[in-house]
Amino acid sequence: MIQAVPGLIDEMKQNEELQRATLKITPKRLRDLKDFSTVVGIIMNIIFLFSRRKYHYREPDIDDWIIDSIEVLGYIQGTSSLILIFFFIINKKELITKKKWREYIQAN
Repeated sequence: MIQAVPGLIDEMKQNEELQRATLKITPKRLRDLKDFSTVVGIIMNIIFLFSRRKYHYREPDIDDWIIDSIEVLGYIQGTSSLILIFFFIINKKELITKKKWREYIQAN
């Protein structure tokens, strides 16, 4: 438990610095972006599940508006997921570096 204290202090300092930064990448914003991406995925699935499908020679014949809307929502979800990954890396990079440095110092 005592060994985790420096990591928690670093994380609190990191969160404070992120709230004062020009581009505020706070844990709340990361959660909101993750939730947005999840909602877009759910909407895509609902559109596909409840759309009217016809079968023509064992192949589904899906209306063009359904394919187009799922494609656009897929691009939106992909973009939001990439932004989420990018922000997560920015958010955790310094913490991981400090943790690894602390482990290196203790090992030597």
